[in-house]
Amino acid sequence: MARVNFGRSASTRGYNPLENMVKPGYILKKGAHYFMVDSIEGMNYQVLVTANGNTAGTEVGNGFDSGFFEDKDLEPFRNHMYFLMPALSRQPKFIARDGSYNGTGFPDDTSELTLSAALKTVGAASRDKVGDISGRVFLQHPAGIPRWSADEAPGDDKTGWIDVHNSPQDDPNPAFGIWISEGEANLPNFRFTNVSGETIFDPVIYLEGYKIRVVPLSPQRVEQMKAQNGGKLHYRIISEYGLPHAGTMQDDFTI
Repeated sequence: MARVNFGRSASTRGYNPLENMVKPGYILKKGAHYFMVDSIEGMNYQVLVTANGNTAGTEVGNGFDSGFFEDKDLEPFRNHMYFLMPALSRQPKFIARDGSYNGTGFPDDTSELTLSAALKTVGAASRDKVGDISGRVFLQHPAGIPRWSADEAPGDDKTGWIDVHNSPQDDPNPAFGIWISEGEANLPNFRFTNVSGETIFDPVIYLEGYKIRVVPLSPQRVEQMKAQNGGKLHYRIISEYGLPHAGTMQDDFTI
């Protein structure tokens, strides 16, 4: 069966990239180095879950676990960076007309009746959509270092994952965003699991965000810019690997 994306929810506001986007002219600090944003454009990417025997990247059954894997095509060129938010598509969840809900999938509401001359009463029960389901995605970035996890439980499946409820494709969550820069050692490792109780028909990790081209700034240039701005330099910290600067991509810093 081909992959199936069931579309967006009518109740979500939709992704607004301007809320977290850097702009040309911004100064960024990554590690001990400074960069100026030269240009920017939107970017999206589909990571097909083809690991653990799912070579076609199509449906995966309940209990599927891909293990951690990487996509080498996510490595940007030199002086390019990506900011991407992992997200998952929605799959409708139904309760069957007999009230069952465990593994119901897409129940058939067809009734086959044999009618005689006598009057027959036919019930009008039908399936009901009760929400959305998806797989779960875990992240290691860099490889071997769990992200999004509680300090006391790194690598435990009770923490450190996204699904359609906290980062849907139609409204990806910037709190789970990641920065990717050049070098294979900087590639994220993903793991896709299915604990929904049903077959998932779109085992894809959707990455939504933008890419930027940056110009490295020499220490002399940084000092010159500070001098031209009254001894101050406004910049934003780029933290590829989360803590100790979790969430700081939205904050302004001054030295």
